[in-house]
Amino acid sequence: MGNLFTRWGTWAGKKVLPTYLTFQSASSFTLNVYNTTKNWNGTLYYSTDTITWNEWNGTTALNSVGNKLYLRGTGNTVITGSSSTDCSWVLTGTDIECVGNIENLLDWETVALGEHPTMAERCYQNMFNGCTSLTTAPALPATTLATNCYYYMFYGCTSLTTAPALPATTLATYCYSYMFNDCTSLTTAPALPATTLAAYCYSYMFYNCSAFKVSATQTGSYLHAWRIPTSGTGTTATSWNGSMLTGTGGTFTGAPVINTTYYVENPPV
Repeated sequence: MGNLFTRWGTWAGKKVLPTYLTFQSASSFTLNVYNTTKNWNGTLYYSTDTITWNEWNGTTALNSVGNKLYLRGTGNTVITGSSSTDCSWVLTGTDIECVGNIENLLDWETVALGEHPTMAERCYQNMFNGCTSLTTAPALPATTLATNCYYYMFYGCTSLTTAPALPATTLATYCYSYMFNDCTSLTTAPALPATTLAAYCYSYMFYNCSAFKVSATQTGSYLHAWRIPTSGTGTTATSWNGSMLTGTGGTFTGAPVINTTYYVENPPV
């Protein structure tokens, strides 16, 4: 598969960002699938130079070259697609960043056209579950979500300090549930713009994120407004906020109330 883009290029007359997901570190690392199985339903390609691309079937580990590794896909609607942690990706190394639009794993050509590939149920569920060396999360620009799509996605990513932006406006059942559970270094949360919530959408989202701090009042270091939804008037759903902030480190650890302003230490992303 030939390379059509390196860092910047054009596709159908449009200027586009890199059409791949980059893993990088200051030292060498490996990437493998826990169950050494192809769990995606299309094709994934990997490269170490963004020029030569080879198909990856998930049965072998990928080794970084020059401390970098690049991935992209075609024809995928799921990457893990299962509730089992056996489908999670395993990063072995230290201080590993994941940079770029994760939708490039689904279909990079659709992303190059400025569109969003379709996600199926459980699309990225458990993907980075237990990746304690992950320091930077990929961009998650999807605006329409699928059931369980980000469920447990970053569970136990104890080196992750900042959440990715979550611009979705159409939610689905359990879409963000447990997403950052046990991310004990997380200090910066995403803004939550969706006005119509879905059942269990934010349940356990920040459970045990002990470094993330929320206050019901603007006081001391709690300077930045954080609201669900970010603006406008929201509509609730069944158990949308259950244990959402349980185990966090601020003065407010209860269930947040919709259309109510809270305060956090760092500006939401």
